[in-house]
Amino acid sequence: MSRAARKAMLLATFLGVLCPACGQSPDRPAPQTPAGRARSAEADAPNGVCRTGAQMVEHVGCVDEELSFSQDALDACRSGGAAECDERCQQGDTPSCTALGLVKQLALEASPNTGYAVRLFDKACAAGDGAACNDLGVMHARGLGVPVDAERAETLYGVACDHSDVAGCANLATARTWGSDPPENVSRAVMAVENACLSAASARACAALGSMRARGSAVPRDEKSAVELFDKACNGGDVAACEQLGQAYLRGNGVAADDGTALQLFRRACDGARSDGCTDLAAMYCLGKGVPRDTERSAGLLHQACQAGDPSACRAKDCTGWAPL
Repeated sequence: MSRAARKAMLLATFLGVLCPACGQSPDRPAPQTPAGRARSAEADAPNGVCRTGAQMVEHVGCVDEELSFSQDALDACRSGGAAECDERCQQGDTPSCTALGLVKQLALEASPNTGYAVRLFDKACAAGDGAACNDLGVMHARGLGVPVDAERAETLYGVACDHSDVAGCANLATARTWGSDPPENVSRAVMAVENACLSAASARACAALGSMRARGSAVPRDEKSAVELFDKACNGGDVAACEQLGQAYLRGNGVAADDGTALQLFRRACDGARSDGCTDLAAMYCLGKGVPRDTERSAGLLHQACQAGDPSACRAKDCTGWAPL
């Protein structure tokens, strides 16, 4: 190896230590090889962290947790390319339209094109694809490609739910704190989410139902039941539920307070590329809760979460003057 090559390798290693997430898009973390996963097994988080509100999806990257899609259609769309996917969409294959909309929204192949994504979701929704109706609702709720319109978003979630899209039902039921007498369509959505959690063991549905129970949204508030649902969802692979469960253990909501368990759950969420999990884990190291105080590790986790777009982590930067948790 030449002297210049050795110097370049050392520089790359040094930069990697200082900033493991540098050079990576927070919305599309580089996939790890089995060897890479083994090397990071003892780390607090793998390289690449999704921003708050997004979860890592195998073969895809970071996807908003409120979105819905056919994994098969999305895989086919990405493997065949956007042109082929567009052709299938034009021929009336609505899951391909939805998948292509996600490709454009998430910039999986090029720069994002949220306006085009909205048109694709609108077309697929009109053709009866529940996932597209839900995703169009998310676009309206967040002002992506269209002005923010919460009422339109809720209407679209209801249409999605009527087409048996569980994510749409969950989004409708958790769109606001509905109170003890929710509208009929919200009550139907809650029932659909409950069935998906209890019968189909959907981690997303269980997490949504847990959030409803924790807030008392469209269902009676029950923190103990919320903990049980978050636990089921977390064990089913929903890392957002792991973070929520960690908060319950930290604060003693519905379960006996346990800093050690909270720490493990925050680490699990952070390892699952959840940025707020990394921020919570940084707070535990900052305060020395459930683990010896380690300000350097706390700062590193905050940097990683900030790189992923967590504003609270960016504001904190390190333990100095920070009042976490």
